[in-house]
Amino acid sequence: MNNKVSISEIIFGLLVSILVVYMTLTFEPKKEQINEFYQVYLGGQKIGLIQSKEELYDLIDKEQEGIKKKYNVDKVYPPEGLEVQKILTYKTNLKTAEQIYDEINDIDPFTIEGYEVTVKKEKNKIKFYILHKEDLDEAVKNTVLSFVKEEEYENYLNNVEKDSGEEGRSITDIYFESDMSIKKTYISTEEEIITNKDILKMYFLFGTTDLTGTYKVRADDTIESIAYNNKLGVEDFLVANPDIKGENALLAVGQEVTVAAIKPVSNIIVESFDTKMQTVEYDTDIEYDSNLSADESYVKQQGSNGLSKVVYATKESNGVILDTQFVSEDVITEPTKKIVVAGAKGVYYVGNTTYWVWPTSKPYRISSCYSYRNHPIRGQYHFHAALDITGTKSKNIYAIQSGTVISAFNDNGYHQGAGNNIKIKHDETYTSQYMHLAKTLVKVGDHVEKGQLIGIMGRTGSATGVHLDFRVFRNDKNINPFALYYKTAYPCYGK
Repeated sequence: MNNKVSISEIIFGLLVSILVVYMTLTFEPKKEQINEFYQVYLGGQKIGLIQSKEELYDLIDKEQEGIKKKYNVDKVYPPEGLEVQKILTYKTNLKTAEQIYDEINDIDPFTIEGYEVTVKKEKNKIKFYILHKEDLDEAVKNTVLSFVKEEEYENYLNNVEKDSGEEGRSITDIYFESDMSIKKTYISTEEEIITNKDILKMYFLFGTTDLTGTYKVRADDTIESIAYNNKLGVEDFLVANPDIKGENALLAVGQEVTVAAIKPVSNIIVESFDTKMQTVEYDTDIEYDSNLSADESYVKQQGSNGLSKVVYATKESNGVILDTQFVSEDVITEPTKKIVVAGAKGVYYVGNTTYWVWPTSKPYRISSCYSYRNHPIRGQYHFHAALDITGTKSKNIYAIQSGTVISAFNDNGYHQGAGNNIKIKHDETYTSQYMHLAKTLVKVGDHVEKGQLIGIMGRTGSATGVHLDFRVFRNDKNINPFALYYKTAYPCYGK
């Protein structure tokens, strides 16, 4: 076997080696260029690459003149889910700003700069959108002024204290019951955006921007009848119609009024001290004369009302009294009782349903009338078939007439919504009921006399504060309790 290498093979090997070394030293690989572009995403999905972010944003703003005019804004922004990120890439497959605009224009709405307002109402959240923060400030003020006088509000803001002897209200605190927050954001043009101050105030009061509840006054209408027929309280009607000053204001035939239910996005709580010059109605005592027949009577002494200056500590929600506490009373004139002598010849059981005793001490406040109202706990409109009486010096509750106790609940503070309560049957026609008592002092079957102490005022059951829920039934049907005491108009509002 021949192991010798030929000269030609050696020379070939040297040439190959030289060539490899040369190529190694002189070869330069082809370099790809790294580009700085922008990747566009919409809703997390890639839309494409563009060369200029500013060009896309400028195009969006330029093409949305309709949105600018509609909302009176200077600039329109990309859709909420649009993201544009700077990247380094070897790719060169760019899209134009116009191509990207056409794609996103068909998918998601554009946005404008504004404010998102969030109200945390119990377990729910209410969100609405506005363009200017100052609109919210003004709407809040206007809503507050629906429930308080402007002078009272200005005094509260400026810490001006009312003279202690002056009649009126001194506000100690005003606040929203629900937490409210506001943040600057970009708002989709598909959202409902409130741009009008008056509509924003409407939304605060009624919870809607589309108020359809209106009514044209007819010849025989009164404020009370319009409110009742539309299942509203008179006070709520007056809040909804701020140009109508008081429940006795005159209405014009054909006048258009608002009859929508008040439903604020958040309850407005007002705490205050109220000083009132208050009439203290006289009571009527009956003396029985066995020498006179049952159909005979005469007035032995005329009655006259008294006058007191009374101070109450009050907590209200949307103008509705939640709780009132008696603070002080300055008696100006004492009331004088009316004394009537009635015949009792041949009458074995003496009783008279012509004159009724008031169920609480005097003076007092009516915190809720015999009318429609927005329930202070459940927050829904219903008919309140009672008078809520509060703000009394004494918590004593009295039988309005002699009779027999037909029900009495006193189970440590709760018997369904009525709480501790008493029902008294006075005759075949009338029955009275006393609810939310702290304590009952009579039991079923007891005979009670007119004016007898039967219980103590409380807040048991479904109640926001200490008060008496006072109900009267005629032939087992609810009637306005004031009908027992007033033969013509039944006072309530402003009491």
